[in-house]
Amino acid sequence: MLIEAEFQNVTREEQTWRYHDAGQGPPVVLFHGFPDTPHSYAGIARALNQAGYRTILPYLRGYHPDTLVPGRGYDLRSVAEDAIGLLDALELESAVLVGHDWGATVVYAATALAPERVDAIVPIAIPHPKTLKPKNAIQGLGALFMARHLLYFQMPWSEAGTRRSDFAYLETIYRRWGPNWRGAERDDALRRAKEAFSDPDVLEGAIDWYRALFKKPKRPLPGLSKPLRTRALMVAGGKDFGGHLGPYKKSQALFEGGAEVLVMPDAGHWPHREDQPKFVAALIRFLREILAT
Repeated sequence: MLIEAEFQNVTREEQTWRYHDAGQGPPVVLFHGFPDTPHSYAGIARALNQAGYRTILPYLRGYHPDTLVPGRGYDLRSVAEDAIGLLDALELESAVLVGHDWGATVVYAATALAPERVDAIVPIAIPHPKTLKPKNAIQGLGALFMARHLLYFQMPWSEAGTRRSDFAYLETIYRRWGPNWRGAERDDALRRAKEAFSDPDVLEGAIDWYRALFKKPKRPLPGLSKPLRTRALMVAGGKDFGGHLGPYKKSQALFEGGAEVLVMPDAGHWPHREDQPKFVAALIRFLREILAT
């Protein structure tokens, strides 16, 4: 279990990152997603530390008051610059980037922006963005059902709706996205998300990630339209996206270094948490393979 007192801040130019740093060895940066916090990586980070890796667990920008920058958007280039900026702030030449949900989008974007800074990526629950274009993203009623939150968060009342009844909407999301995930760890993750979003500015920041999806970017990230110059381990839940894994298979051709797909058959949108021992074993194997070359 991580406690907030173990987190620290680093600032470079106008951006502040709040992060947990532990262990020694090759660096692995683990980005959380929505609705979550970096604390959910505690057990995974501990296993990596014991295996000889340094782990860095940052809050996504907007998910902690210290990370907010007034007027700064959440377009793909900006969030990619966040990831590379964190490496700069910590004086890291490169690192393996792991990301769940929005964190997965961050690691894809960071690789497109600065592939020489990324040793490899482990995107969780999100395939390559090129496979998620509107004509490809919604394939079947199951996927459409799972993605309706994208429209919900465009509404001007979505902050108020999310806060209603002690953040009942977050409970709905956890239940919908991880129907087989139960237990104390799942409940703790939900509790921490509610605590983070109890700050109105943080809740607005988290929702602004979704609002940025429907805005034309002022600074596009063309590298995402090409095969990424890295190697990847993509992790998918067999019950996620309505059970449709086609985008992951299409994604495998979009990595110059090659990509494998690890499917957790009974997991939903949190496969790394729903079957954490399997994920940890696969991650450590992957790290040893790519860092030995």
